[in-house]
Order: sequence, then structure tokens, then C-alpha cells
Amino acid sequence: MTNPADPTVLQVNGFTMRPLQSLHLERLASIWADPEVTRFLPSRGVPISRESTEKALQSFIHHWQQRGYGVWAISVSHNSEGTAENSSSQMVGYCGLRYLDELEEVEVLYGLAKAYWGRGIATQAAKVAVAYGFNVAHLDKLIGLALPENLASRRVMEKTGLQYEKPIHIFGLDALYYSAKASQSGARNNQ
Repeated sequence: MTNPADPTVLQVNGFTMRPLQSLHLERLASIWADPEVTRFLPSRGVPISRESTEKALQSFIHHWQQRGYGVWAISVSHNSEGTAENSSSQMVGYCGLRYLDELEEVEVLYGLAKAYWGRGIATQAAKVAVAYGFNVAHLDKLIGLALPENLASRRVMEKTGLQYEKPIHIFGLDALYYSAKASQSGARNNQ
């Protein structure tokens, strides 16, 4: 699953997760320019500007440097010829862990280009992110947030082991709060 040369690069069933970098800006901007993708984000269907995307990306990069965990770019591992491909042009989405100052907790977050919805990629990536959070970053608790109408995201969280706890108002939105604790997940061995 992890790359011995770089333990932050993860190989998962046909795709690769690597920390977001500046080279991912164009693809992330393209993903967030789609109103279908952003309808469940705080922008509520308004495409996210390139400038805002660049600020978010810099924040994600800084997060890795500051905390040792963060958000990965999800890239398909093979091109049409079946050869390894590490280009940012193959980026299909993102997934990872982000400390939320507003809640003083670590959130599991994910998003995919619309063409990749419904393939199980978000679920697989989120499971890897949760395992990384508990086993590598040694976090005790992870949370997830979803709008009530975002049934796909709610299913991803449930399949990942996060359980619904309560409604919450955050980022100006009414959302649902899910969580998992390392002690309940079975992800960590007793130490």
C-alpha cells in the first residue's frame, strides 16, 4: 500500500494517492469549476475561482508540512496502454485529512471529478485516509461532514467506518457530523 521511498505516496487498487502539490493546480481548478462537483461544498454549486483554488491548494500543501498528514491527489495509476503514469493530468480527485480550526478536530474529506463518480474510488480512498490517520498519524478521532442531501458522501462515510452523531451548523451550512475513534475502529493495535 505505501511506497517505501515515500510513505506518503499510497498505491490503492488501480490508483495512486500522493500529497497535493502545486503541479495539481490546473486539475484541481478544473474539478472545482464544475457546479455539479461544488453543489455539496460550501460554495453550494457556484464554481470555485482559480484564485480561491490556488489559496486552498497552498493551504493543503502547508498542512502536510505543518502536521505530517493532509490531502492527497488521487490519480489513475495506468494510462490506456497500461503503463505507469504519474502525471497530474491523470488526477481524478482528492482525499485526505484536514485539521479544522472551527471544530478543533480532523476531518476526512474527498471529492472527485464527475466522470469518476460511482466507481468506488471515494470509498477506497477514504478508507486509506482513515487507516493512515489512525495508524500512521496516530490520531485518536476522525470526523466527516456532509450535507443531508448528499447521500453518496454519507454512504462513503458509513462504509469507511464513520458513524452519524448529530446535526451541526458549520461554514454557514446545516450539515451532518460523523465520527470514528481509533479505539473503536480496530485500525490500531493496542500499544
